[in-house]
Amino acid sequence: MRIAFSGTGNSGKTTTVKSFLYTWDNYTTPEKTYRDLIQEDNLKHSKDTTPDTQSAILDFMSKVQEENKDVQHIVYDRCTLDNIAYTLWSHEKGIEGFTKEFCADQIAIMRESMKHLDIIFLCKFDESQQIEDDGTRETDKEYIKEVDNIFNSLYSQYSQNVESDIFFPKGDSPCVLTVPSDAQKRIDLISEYVAEDGDMYGDEDSILNSENLKELESLVYQQKAEVDHEEHMKDLHRKFGI
Repeated sequence: MRIAFSGTGNSGKTTTVKSFLYTWDNYTTPEKTYRDLIQEDNLKHSKDTTPDTQSAILDFMSKVQEENKDVQHIVYDRCTLDNIAYTLWSHEKGIEGFTKEFCADQIAIMRESMKHLDIIFLCKFDESQQIEDDGTRETDKEYIKEVDNIFNSLYSQYSQNVESDIFFPKGDSPCVLTVPSDAQKRIDLISEYVAEDGDMYGDEDSILNSENLKELESLVYQQKAEVDHEEHMKDLHRKFGI
């Protein structure tokens, strides 16, 4: 399978990829990442990103996903969906050059690249975890949370319509699932979808089997309801102190 871990900065993606590779050692991950591109070309990024940076990163990611489309077992630390989340954040902030037309062009490229992924595991930001600075990632907590909210919105687009054609191509979209914050629970959940040999469970058990789409959709809606309930309780706590 072709798997990606997505999410805002400091959501534990890199650590989870390392744990995944340890657990499923027949998987590989690309040696060069978008972080190398940022450093090599000294690109402005994160809150200071530019349309040129976002285009360069998207082109790099989509090319890597295209080149590895036939690799049987590969896992990515971020994918083109991540790039679009940051592009949308820049558009919402009114940063110069991030027009609707630019975003639409970038989304079209991202949608095409989605067919080269089978599963995206979406990692949420855990405010209780310490924010780490690796030299390239943003450490501004509010910024991290704002991007996390965009990922939540993208997930809502997916969960409201499993084959939404806004961000995900109809009939050729990866499965998108959220994973818990706890590291071991993440691996436990992933193991429900990835067999010991690294493949998806047999056709009769596959979550993408046509006979199981209703069950998959039910799981997606259940996850969304849990997220909505959690946000609702936080709002009540903020407003009424309960």
